[in-house]
Amino acid sequence: MLVLTGCGGSAGSEKSADSGSATTSLAETGGGAGKAASAPDHDAKQAPAVAEQAIISTGTIATETKDVAKARTQVQHVTDKHSGQVAEQETGTDDDGRPGHTRMVLRIPSTSFAKAMAELEKLGTLVDSSTTATDVTTEVVDTDVRVKNARASIERIRTLLARAEQISDVISIESELASREAELNSLLAQQAHLADQTSLSTITITISRAGTGSGDGDDAGFLPGLSAGWGALGALGIGVATAAGALLPWIPVIALVAVPIWLLVRRRRHVSTTVPTTATPAEAEA
Repeated sequence: MLVLTGCGGSAGSEKSADSGSATTSLAETGGGAGKAASAPDHDAKQAPAVAEQAIISTGTIATETKDVAKARTQVQHVTDKHSGQVAEQETGTDDDGRPGHTRMVLRIPSTSFAKAMAELEKLGTLVDSSTTATDVTTEVVDTDVRVKNARASIERIRTLLARAEQISDVISIESELASREAELNSLLAQQAHLADQTSLSTITITISRAGTGSGDGDDAGFLPGLSAGWGALGALGIGVATAAGALLPWIPVIALVAVPIWLLVRRRRHVSTTVPTTATPAEAEA
């Protein structure tokens, strides 16, 4: 009987230990994951001693050329040559419908960034060119380690969820699991953004028509003066028409107010002029 009693007591203690192990392990997992997220020293030691350098490269080019449309086509050829793509394009035209300037944002593979910059600078008369390079190697390595630790933490929490028996433990573990998964999704988005910025470089090129800002002598002479006069006359006509259109709705209102006042004033004037005329004969007889 003593042996049976001892066996029953040990079985009961093991069952109670199993029921509380989920909550205790969850707390330990939470603490471990928090430490790994803030200071991933243990996993960082497992990372390669020399990580591949991650650079974000950007370039800006401003050129002038006589044929903007042709230069725009050449920019497209350079982009296709280096397996890039045109992310944005904006083109303005002159009065004749010809392209006067264009602005293009290119995404070029980082391995071809320097070659593409050199080729684009030769498409016209170079006005300005600048490049910037940002080293994000530490940020990339740190993000990779945090993603690895977050995935390991989620796997441990899922194991605890499978072993949980009480509803309170299940609810607590599921809440913690949802929080860890949201954190992992945020890290994955950051990781994807860094991968895109380091694998593809951004080049912004602006092409303007050469000589558009010069030519002050073209403003002198009879024809330019005549053109300026017609322009001023047209502007004056537009201004008069605009003023007339603005005053037109007020004409009936002004008429309703002004006509009665005008009739009243006219009647008073008529009375004031007829009274002295009728009074003069009586005064003469007196």
